[in-house]
Amino acid sequence: MALALKKSGEEEEVQSGGSKHSLKQRLHAWWEGYELGPVVVDGSESGGSAEAAGDGDKAADEDIPAWSPARQKLAQLIWGDGFISPATPESVVDLAQPFGLTAENTMLEIGSGPGGGACAVAERIGSYVDGFDLNADLAKQALEASMLKGLDKKAVVKGFNPATFELKTDFYDGCLLRDTLISIEDKEAFLEIVLAAVKPGKPIVITESFITAAEPGALASASIDGEPGEIFPCEVSLVIDKLESSNFEIRVNNEETEQYTALACAAWVEMAEKITGKELDADLAEALVHETDLWERRNEAYAAKELEMRRIVAFKKTSVT
Repeated sequence: MALALKKSGEEEEVQSGGSKHSLKQRLHAWWEGYELGPVVVDGSESGGSAEAAGDGDKAADEDIPAWSPARQKLAQLIWGDGFISPATPESVVDLAQPFGLTAENTMLEIGSGPGGGACAVAERIGSYVDGFDLNADLAKQALEASMLKGLDKKAVVKGFNPATFELKTDFYDGCLLRDTLISIEDKEAFLEIVLAAVKPGKPIVITESFITAAEPGALASASIDGEPGEIFPCEVSLVIDKLESSNFEIRVNNEETEQYTALACAAWVEMAEKITGKELDADLAEALVHETDLWERRNEAYAAKELEMRRIVAFKKTSVT
């Protein structure tokens, strides 16, 4: 498939085998929170029914690895080196602030991706970071990044399987759990292991996307079904209940969807400006089309408040109650 982004006055056209609104139009609609009407070609509406289009996306997604090399390259083009979701070195370091880390401490990070956050904490705070990611390819990238930065003794990232995951009890001076729980089927068993690994008196910080009702709404379901991999959404109450039953005190439980989606859209707009008028190779072009559709579905569910992004901070009590 060939896709090129070309200047046409003020517009770039996304050429992907069918008529679509331009990438700039789609990003602007996403940013402003309105829905674009159908594209009209020769007096007829393009794209067929929404149901048919959704089925096509799903079938195509099933043929694409969750983190193909092209998708990895595109993600870091959007979010920056070492990141595959809306985050920056500064934002991850800020998330780690409640830990009170020093160069002698060790932080646990789950959801390290290509290592941007782990390297930032090791470099800017000086602490050790034991990082883990569900994707072995991303974990390998993270290790390579830490070696290139001379941080290979400070920031070590590994792939992991939730079914066989083990951690030392009462070992870590804090845990940062980013964008991972939604991909874990048995959340309670997984959290049991993670929470036990945090030292008494130390915190866990969780950033995650949650559904806002017991059953996903129509837009949340569309977003979930369109993800390039199996996910298992839940309401935030499941995590809060587990934290409290595991002797953690909840200090923060904030809904931060607006900030998250604003950061995401700003990054997409900046990326679109960078590639305007440039030819993309076929794999990267295909990844761009899929990733754009993925984020449009997510944003629709966030805007409808069927999905929400939350930040949770909880401290492990020093005595069992």
